[in-house]
Amino acid sequence: METEKISLLIADDHPLFRAGVKQSLEKLESVEIYEAEDGDKALDIIRKIEPDVAVIDIRMPGKTGFEILSLLYNTGVATKIILLTMHKNVNYFYKAISVGAKGYLLKETAVQDLVEAVKTVYRGGNFISKRLQAMIESEKSDEFQNKLLIDSVNSLTCAERQIMKLLADWKTNNEIADILSNSIRTIENHRANISEKLNLRGVHSLIQFAIENHELF
Repeated sequence: METEKISLLIADDHPLFRAGVKQSLEKLESVEIYEAEDGDKALDIIRKIEPDVAVIDIRMPGKTGFEILSLLYNTGVATKIILLTMHKNVNYFYKAISVGAKGYLLKETAVQDLVEAVKTVYRGGNFISKRLQAMIESEKSDEFQNKLLIDSVNSLTCAERQIMKLLADWKTNNEIADILSNSIRTIENHRANISEKLNLRGVHSLIQFAIENHELF
């Protein structure tokens, strides 16, 4: 049986890094690779071609990786995006997930991780650099383990727990609405109610809580 071809976009403004990434990805059995040296060209390729997976640097000339994600968020574009960054900042990670990233790689380990990341994301999973995953685990607050936390989580309805479980799996509002056969407005209302019950404030706090405490849902 013929191997299914994966179409990939590599977007980075450093030619040598782009070449190294391309060489790593060519280890995949069947792959068609597109390249972009800035964010504007990357966005144009994604909109016109809709490659299966796009590997995009967070900081580039033109539009940044975050801006590309925000512009594509909930538009129906099928491309799954993996962000690349040199910054070991967990807040960047939660920001990326909140606008639909399906993979998040540190540049220092990107060449080793890329093939596994692309395969995982292409098949519908999520991928995060092991080093950043360890940082997230180590930064869990002790308050997330106390009785007040458990009581707050126990106050959630079955529907709210379902939503938290899907948020922990990096699902967007649009994806959650499709899975639960609800409107996006209903999901947004549920998220507001959950944040109120858990006393969470801030744009990415609900996603952070869901990912850090996935075992509670």
